[in-house]
Amino acid sequence: MPDFGKALRYLRPRQSAQRSLFHSDNPVLSLTHQLAFLRAHAAAPAVSEAAHIEGEEEVTPLGRHLVVRTELDEDHYHGKVRLSRFSCDEVDRLCALLKRRKAIPHRDRIVFLDTETTGLQGGAGMTPFITGLGYFEGDAFHVRQYFIRDFDEEPSKLLALEEFLQRFSLVITYNGATFDLPLLETRFTLARLNSPFETMEHLDLLPAARRLWRNGHGSCRLAALECKIAGFLRGPDVPGAVIPRAYFDYLQGRGGAVIRGVLKHNVHDIVSLAALTVCAADRVATEPAAFDNPEDIYSLARIIENTPEWKRAIDLYEMALSAGLADPLLFKARENLIVLCRRSGDHTRALALCEHLMAEEMFSRTAWEAAALYYERIAGDAVRAAGILDRALRRLESAEASKRDRAALSAHRERLQQKGIIFQTA
Repeated sequence: MPDFGKALRYLRPRQSAQRSLFHSDNPVLSLTHQLAFLRAHAAAPAVSEAAHIEGEEEVTPLGRHLVVRTELDEDHYHGKVRLSRFSCDEVDRLCALLKRRKAIPHRDRIVFLDTETTGLQGGAGMTPFITGLGYFEGDAFHVRQYFIRDFDEEPSKLLALEEFLQRFSLVITYNGATFDLPLLETRFTLARLNSPFETMEHLDLLPAARRLWRNGHGSCRLAALECKIAGFLRGPDVPGAVIPRAYFDYLQGRGGAVIRGVLKHNVHDIVSLAALTVCAADRVATEPAAFDNPEDIYSLARIIENTPEWKRAIDLYEMALSAGLADPLLFKARENLIVLCRRSGDHTRALALCEHLMAEEMFSRTAWEAAALYYERIAGDAVRAAGILDRALRRLESAEASKRDRAALSAHRERLQQKGIIFQTA
């Protein structure tokens, strides 16, 4: 077994680069990292040419790592999306509708982030061996990938990430709130480095994508939406499940073509994230066309109905109904439209929708209550209002209705009865 103490004493006076590694003031350089350095440089087998990756080696006070750069010009289309159309004003409107209060910074201060890791098992052992960043410089879109060729290069990569991310104030991810950012923050903590994300705003696009497109398209995986929404077809791609194995093969000096495919996969993820951000902003900023997916229009109405732009949701619900919205969304859209029409003062349209739902086999408490309120408050016919509530309660007797529905309608009926007694006494 080699004597590492002697080896350290032998190495220190010889090479200033190695000496600076061992005598750095940064506390991250523990004995563990020194031993890892010796193991990596003591008769390490040369990496085969098949595993070679084109990139630029970057040296930091904590070691070295690889940086792979990709540049897409201002005329680049990702599927049907021109990336240079990215508008901060439209993204800001999207965030406002999603009730995100912070204003969107200038485009050059926004970074898109995605990682590739050694597995999904969680814990401190999971390492992001690729951290990809996408950002605009003017109208050109750049992708910078920080790649570690072995685990001892991670501190150097993290230090470079910390320095580079200082130029950005907003990070956009896809499921980054529960995966990418917590993972990276853990790695920064273990390396005893400051996390740059503590001072950055974060926008996770996944919740917005689910609200906008889940009803119409089902799966909201990034690879699914980039095809259905952005119109981008990847072609041959490395499946996510084999990415950890591909990296471990690379560490053994083989599988170069696969690991290069993983880097390409990561570029696609980052560019697709930027393209879907453009699509999401377009969805809320522009009026839907008549041929748009009715489920998508319904989803947009659901988002807007609880915002200051709620009147716009009326037109969106009407458009979704006209476009052939299917059950069960059709039933829910009519219920929501009843509430909005009453709020806007269009009681005639609200009553028509109530009568339609009251004739349906499925029970709608919203419709029966709204119809009773119309005759009580608008038509001034309390007797007819009470009759509607009586019919509703009779239907509930023969149906498996919730106790809440029965209690609400019974309370309304009792209130009408009390008002009638007071009127007769006066």
